[in-house]
Amino acid sequence: MTQPSSSAGAKVNWLAIIALVIGAVSIFFNPYLLVSAIAIVLGIVALISARRAGDQRSYQLVAILGIVAGAIGALLVIVSNTISASL
Repeated sequence: MTQPSSSAGAKVNWLAIIALVIGAVSIFFNPYLLVSAIAIVLGIVALISARRAGDQRSYQLVAILGIVAGAIGALLVIVSNTISASL
């Protein structure tokens, strides 16, 4: 007999994954801080929903990484605009 896998009942937190992907994109392409803002908001929503649902800590980590990546993208845009304005 085969035993059911432990991941059969696990739900995927797509918001956390999307936040991470958009956060990574925001590091390289971020017009008007829009992509960073989307990544940060989606990451916060995913983190809250993961905590309420009692999801695995891995999805909470993915949501946090999405927030951090979005923040890094925003900081890069702000620093590059500051440097280019001072030239």
